[in-house]
Amino acid sequence: MKTYLEEITKNVYAFLLWDETWNSYNNCYLLLENNNIILIDSGKEEHSHFLFSKLKKKGIFKSDITHFIATHGHKDHIGAIQFLGEIEGYIHNQDLELIPENIRNKLNRKLPDIGLTVSNLECVLLGHHTKGSVLLYQRRSKVLFCGDHLCFFGEQLSGNVVDIGICEKEKYKQFVSEWSQNKEMREQHNFSLFIEGLKKISKYDVEYLCTGHGVVLKGKINEFISDLLKFE
Repeated sequence: MKTYLEEITKNVYAFLLWDETWNSYNNCYLLLENNNIILIDSGKEEHSHFLFSKLKKKGIFKSDITHFIATHGHKDHIGAIQFLGEIEGYIHNQDLELIPENIRNKLNRKLPDIGLTVSNLECVLLGHHTKGSVLLYQRRSKVLFCGDHLCFFGEQLSGNVVDIGICEKEKYKQFVSEWSQNKEMREQHNFSLFIEGLKKISKYDVEYLCTGHGVVLKGKINEFISDLLKFE
């Protein structure tokens, strides 16, 4: 199983695992904040040992994780939380219906539609990929986590884990362009709500864009989002 644990910027790490059943990288992220260790998304239940093994090599044990935040409630983003101890787990209440009953008690804190959450992460409801999908922004490091609002599902890495992502950006622009020109697809997949989410993302000064799948983009993020908004 191909896995990576890479530093994005100081005290912010990305874990990527190539999921052979989906032919895609699944991502989760770790923030080291004073005495807190915050896990953003967790990967699938069956892949949890790969995540915890990589962290252990960095001297971080699963018992050290103090907080968990789900960008949304799909199984590839919340599956491993059942193996964490007594933690503060956060999710938007619009996605609680997606969570299996046996782990709902792990997600006992609600994310705001707009406002601050743990360690002053800024949270905004996007609501496109799922009803409770959110973005999280760390102002100090200019890192924005957007879950699967936009992501590189099914894409191999064309360069490094943290990369300017020229190929990925161009391919994604083509995808959005085609989506924007297909009336049926626009309506079926709520293109207008996707665009509204991009507008929310564009309000932040972003140096690193962390999605749910694939490369972590660095540099010229706001330019990339502006290019996507031209297809509105």
